[in-house]
Amino acid sequence: MAHTFPHPAYAKTVLAPNFEQTKNYLVPAMLNATRAHLVMLVRQNILDRATGKSLIEGLCALEAEGVRDVMYDGKYEDLFFFMEHRLGELTSEDAVGNMQVARSRNDLDGTMCRWVVREKIFALLQGIHTLRARVLAMMREHTDTLMPGYTHTQPAQPTTLAHYLGAVAAFLERDAARLQSTFARVNLCPLGGVAFTTTGFPIDRALVADLLGFDAPVVNSYDAVGGADYQTEIAGVVQTAAGGLSRFATDLLFWATQEAGALRIGDEFVQISSIMPQKRNPVVLEHLRTQLGYIYADAQAVFTLHHNAPLGDVNDVEDPIYRPLFRMLDYAIGVYELLDAVLASATWNVERLASRAADGFTTATELADTLVREAKLPFRSAHRVVAQLVRTAIAENILPRDIRAQHVDSAAQKILGRALGLTDQIVREALDARHFVAIRAIPGGPAPDATRAIIAAQSAQLERDVAWRAQQLARLEQARARLNEAMQNI
Repeated sequence: MAHTFPHPAYAKTVLAPNFEQTKNYLVPAMLNATRAHLVMLVRQNILDRATGKSLIEGLCALEAEGVRDVMYDGKYEDLFFFMEHRLGELTSEDAVGNMQVARSRNDLDGTMCRWVVREKIFALLQGIHTLRARVLAMMREHTDTLMPGYTHTQPAQPTTLAHYLGAVAAFLERDAARLQSTFARVNLCPLGGVAFTTTGFPIDRALVADLLGFDAPVVNSYDAVGGADYQTEIAGVVQTAAGGLSRFATDLLFWATQEAGALRIGDEFVQISSIMPQKRNPVVLEHLRTQLGYIYADAQAVFTLHHNAPLGDVNDVEDPIYRPLFRMLDYAIGVYELLDAVLASATWNVERLASRAADGFTTATELADTLVREAKLPFRSAHRVVAQLVRTAIAENILPRDIRAQHVDSAAQKILGRALGLTDQIVREALDARHFVAIRAIPGGPAPDATRAIIAAQSAQLERDVAWRAQQLARLEQARARLNEAMQNI
């Protein structure tokens, strides 16, 4: 049986979802890109002022009435053609027809996508900056909070909570830097590329880019329409950021276990069991991890849609890719907001962390270093002596705090055939977790003063990054003002 366009299956699975997606994400970009194009056409004497005035007024009316309640009914292929039709009703069909001179859906699509990604980058940066400020505040509070550090998920050496959180702040700082770098390649304007070969009309591509707040046009018109690697770049950057957040969330979940007893999440984020009355489940962290999984999946969808797509105007990198691309960005924005709120509710069991800092002989490295300094042993020999000491202590249930010089001498006799003659005080100090941290005072170490230096540097970088975002937003506001003034002049 023959059908008229669109086939019901095509409408249901492709056209209607794309229509809704455009309504949700692209309308402001579409309206503003059209306004800037009209201003340029009038200035270049391609469109007469009266027609430009009528169209600008029609666009304002169209924006005022909105499209939220408009449903896809198959009359128009997409929202672009619906809005073109409605604008024709508000002005005239001839005026709307002339509006499309030197413009295609191809270069408009790329412009709208870049516009949305640009907005999402600013929202992501706001979330990252807020979370960084939260982490830095926690670092200031916990420069002296001892805790066990882990390698291969096992207690390894004592450190501080601030030292650990400094690593979180560091990857958040890099995530912000990657987004800032990506912004430079996102914030370019495809308009004027038209279908992909530009136009014979004397348009001014730089003017349109300026009025829309883009840094410059995409130079090559084929690239303007067909090039979409900014989509995979932002996907890669966001997926990288999700990787760091996922690792952090996994650590938070461990610390929130009853066995670890180090972290308590606020009641506003805790759910109960339907059957076990004693349960207090910090499942918000599981939901965070799940949403980070969504980010990974959508990022891979973006890469997959690029794979084997021809370099040019193809749907693979247009409407269909916007769904995973924008969804990925929205999930990421939400994750930063939620994680910041969770950390704001969190309290740390400082005493529990400190009491476990030396568990499992985590200070053994410092005892080996002490044998190098005090007994003049080569480090590998010192390592073997301390390894023997630890094996014996574990077998005989001797705790680190109970180790004395005689235990060191006994291990040395087995390994080296001689005693080392250290004092009990030297041995006790070498195995003390707070001493372990305090003497690691070189740049980057966990000693409180070294950590405070890191906090100062990270705080200064955060201030610069916040200022960069504010500066870019101010430039966009100035562009909006220029566009408004240009429309008023028409």
